[in-house]
Amino acid sequence: MEISQNLGSNALRKVALLITKASDLGMNISGYGEAGENQNSGNVYLWLEDYPFTLYIGLGSDTIYANWTNPNNGDEEDIDIEAMPLFDVEAWANELYNSMEA
Repeated sequence: MEISQNLGSNALRKVALLITKASDLGMNISGYGEAGENQNSGNVYLWLEDYPFTLYIGLGSDTIYANWTNPNNGDEEDIDIEAMPLFDVEAWANELYNSMEA
């Protein structure tokens, strides 16, 4: 996993929160991925190739969400994962993907 360059202190703090959450969930963070800040939205994200979702923290908050993006049309779905185990987050993203094909 790579961490984007030139992140401010608040963005770096949020990257640390995302890495901690991913670790707490049992996610493998040693694979290909990226942590950084979306310059358009201000969201700080952790994307890992091995998972069907991206973790992120929005601007002005420390709440961690999972985001799933439809690869066909770019529509996005978000869910607060505060009390969710990894299995449930993956099931949520997989259900969205499977409903896309129906």
